Amino acid sequence: MKRHRPGPGWRHVNGAVYAHTSGLVIHTYGLAMIPGTIVVWGTRWPESQRLDKYIKINGGNRCRGVMAWAIKLDRPETPIIPF
Repeated sequence: MKRHRPGPGWRHVNGAVYAHTSGLVIHTYGLAMIPGTIVVWGTRWPESQRLDKYIKINGGNRCRGVMAWAIKLDRPETPIIPF
């Protein structure tokens, strides 16, 4: 089975879990752990609407959409650029 390559700065940890060099950890189900602050669920309103927007921006790819959503949560000034 061919796995997709995560975006720049991301590494595959295990299963559906990815970690970013900034310390962010995500699960592709829609969970983001922001280092030193909180855990954010993307399955609850209003975050579910924001997460759906990022998934659409990234061509329907849920994994890349969650990565973009988590980056935006951690650094709001980062522009929205699909991977």
